[in-house]
Amino acid sequence: HTIAMAASLLALAFAFRLALIPLGLYRSTDFEVHRNWLAITHSLPFSKWYYEETSQWTLDYPPFFAFFEWVLSQAAMFADPEMLNVSNLGYASPATVVFQRCSVVAGDFVLLLGAHRLGLELGGAPGAAHAASIVLVGPALVLVDHVHFQYNGMLLGVLLLSIAELEADRVYSAAALFCVLLNMKQIFLYVAPVYFFYLLRGHCGCEIGVGPLGVRLRVPALLRLAAIVLGVFSMAWGPLLCTNQFTQTISRLFPFGRGLTHAYWAPNVWALYNTADRALAKLGFRSGGQAGQSSTGGFAEVYESSVLWTVPPKATFALALLAYVPLAVLIWRQTSPAAPSGEFNAKPRHRGHFAFYTSLGSSIAFAFGWHVHEKAILMVTVPLLAAAAGIGAAGGDKRGELREAVAALSVVGTFSVLPLLPQRPLETSLKWSLFVGGHILELRALGCRGFGSLRVWPLPGSLILLGIVVLGIYCDFGGHQLLFKGDMEFLPLMLISDFSAVVVLSSFARLFCIASRLP
Repeated sequence: HTIAMAASLLALAFAFRLALIPLGLYRSTDFEVHRNWLAITHSLPFSKWYYEETSQWTLDYPPFFAFFEWVLSQAAMFADPEMLNVSNLGYASPATVVFQRCSVVAGDFVLLLGAHRLGLELGGAPGAAHAASIVLVGPALVLVDHVHFQYNGMLLGVLLLSIAELEADRVYSAAALFCVLLNMKQIFLYVAPVYFFYLLRGHCGCEIGVGPLGVRLRVPALLRLAAIVLGVFSMAWGPLLCTNQFTQTISRLFPFGRGLTHAYWAPNVWALYNTADRALAKLGFRSGGQAGQSSTGGFAEVYESSVLWTVPPKATFALALLAYVPLAVLIWRQTSPAAPSGEFNAKPRHRGHFAFYTSLGSSIAFAFGWHVHEKAILMVTVPLLAAAAGIGAAGGDKRGELREAVAALSVVGTFSVLPLLPQRPLETSLKWSLFVGGHILELRALGCRGFGSLRVWPLPGSLILLGIVVLGIYCDFGGHQLLFKGDMEFLPLMLISDFSAVVVLSSFARLFCIASRLP
């Protein structure tokens, strides 16, 4: 019965994705970004890919994603060859829109495979069915990928496949998949320390204070892992070295000239920091920078705080590293070291630990990172949802604490990305219908007691829901316009960012506490 229901949900999820295509919905600039990358990789020699700048949307993803765009471009020729012309800036014929939208839907089959594999490892066939259906019906992913336009589902599917391989003790294929992922999108560097500490402890058997040198380590295992990493990175970066594109590509991948926060502040520490800076400036405190440049106006700007210290990239990096220390200690304590002559032995005392670790690693970077996009919350919620579904199906989490914590974060995470869609009648109706309907399905599939169970210390679930309803009316249904007319345009987005930041950061802390108590 569970598997049949999950199959119905999956069919509904894919049918819904396809039904969105002919509606003529809003497309973000990411749509043109990826069309331009199709044109670059198809029309230009490889040696020019990372130097091309006819469009402002230059190729700034790692080489494996560029190769993915090249593969897509071979099929795009048959849809509309004009989309592959580098000089056709802003080109969006009906055939181009259908092709690019369908490519995102096709990418979600990788997510389906990854969620199914992870659920299978954690909870057998029921776990696979639960995990796949919950992840695919998630409204945040639908809004970000299939309306706003991105390929997060495909990339997160590769991450889930890597996690599933580790759960199945296939460490080398897990490491290879993660290296492939790093060479598709650099943002997954956020969770690289999790892989490092977990494999160093569990596969390489690292122990401190043991043996004549004070450190015990399975050197052959470490060398095999290093060979895999070097092999995958050589395949990705070797062609760039041979065509003198290496340094150019690095400069594209890490543009630290962008500001501390994105145009729409992600719900993290820096959203609250910027709000405090604005509030102090409004109260008349001495101005030390260029006031107002952090407003949520739609562009990524370099921002100097008005009153508070202007935070540089190095400071956010140092803070994120510091925040990683408790997680590294947790991984080290909860992961059993491999025996000196044994095979991979990183068997946590409870299945699903590694999915927790990756999500917690992403949460640290999300909370403290430089120029974080609000969409990055998916890197936290998607692995958690798949793991919680699998563990719940296997009879774990009997009190439901884990599933309730994950569900609460998922709800607020979706709420925080709603402003990505413009305030037009069709998009507004769609996003709120998806928000309510998608999370009702998600809560039922997770076995939660309803929206009232979404408490996050110190806020009860009823207060969180009230905040969402009030802010929804204020921001999307005329409340701000009624009160302020055309003034204070930044206020609705700032309120959503700050409210979401409080709940999201509290949820991160709660999930860390749950992970630290797992047997």
